[in-house]
This record gives sequence, C-alpha cells and structure tokens, in this order.
Amino acid sequence: MNGADSYNLIRSEIVTNHVLMHWFSVIVVLVLLIGIWIIEIRKTIVSVFLPLLSLAWAAAMVRFDFFIHRQAAYLRTLESQFTQNNPSLLFWESWKMSLRSTHLIVPIADLIACAVIVVPTIYLLFGPAYQFFQSKGWRRGKAYAWIVTLVLLALLLSLAAIPTIAGWGAPSI
Repeated sequence: MNGADSYNLIRSEIVTNHVLMHWFSVIVVLVLLIGIWIIEIRKTIVSVFLPLLSLAWAAAMVRFDFFIHRQAAYLRTLESQFTQNNPSLLFWESWKMSLRSTHLIVPIADLIACAVIVVPTIYLLFGPAYQFFQSKGWRRGKAYAWIVTLVLLALLLSLAAIPTIAGWGAPSI
C-alpha cells in the first residue's frame, strides 16, 4: 500500500466516523423524544435511566471525535510528506485547517446540535426523574440529577481539548 492509498483509506475512516456520530446522535434524539412522550403519559423508571443514554451519547461523541482528530493528525503528517515533492498541492486537512470560518461555524453548530440532547436530558433529570425518585421514597434525586448533568457537560466541554490531545505525540509538520 502506497502513501496515497493510506491517505485515502484514512480519509474514508474519518468520514465513516463522522457519519456514525451523526447517526448515533439522531437515534439518541429520537429515543429521548419517544421516551419523554412515554414519561408524559405515565410515570415510569425510564425517566431515571433515559438520561444515562445521554451520558453514553456524550462519551461516544468524545470517542468518535478523538479518533477523527487522531486520524487527521496522521493525515497532516502524510500531507507534509506529499507536499515536500510538490509544494503547490493542498490536501484536505491542511486546507480545512486554513479556513477561519471552520473555527467559527462548527462550534456554533455543535452547540445547537448538543442542545437538542442536553435540554431534554436536563428536563428529565430535574423533572420526571426527580419526581420518580420522590414518588418511590428514594433519596438523592437532586444529587443524581446534578451528577449526571455535570458529567454530561464535562464530557461535552472536553470536546474542545480533543484536537490537542489527539495530536500529542504526532510528528510536527
């Protein structure tokens, strides 16, 4: 396998991971909305466990993002080797990093996309899940809501550091 084949294979893996991120997000949104609809009809323990799906989603987003950025770091290394022979070539990763709009648009779009999962999850935690805790006489309903909320937000905020962490140990370009 030559360098170009490796480059194309890794680019396709990045695209696959990106598509999986979106499909997983869509499925989680649908399950959350259906779960909320069920919970609004009748009180059920689903209100306690459904927010854990959001935690799994956030952890999966961190994992997918890490793999995408780790693969991208490798691609940038390959690109630098390719451009040594032909400096006029501009490959995807180098071109993408050079755009200012990417650094502005993507975080805003990510915030909106995350809100579709985070807002219903917070509603579940501090509404139906807390009420379920109270109706069963279980203690620590507020603590559960706060812990799940903080872990969810910590996972999502860690996404900002993923490009740096994924690049650790990569050869400098």
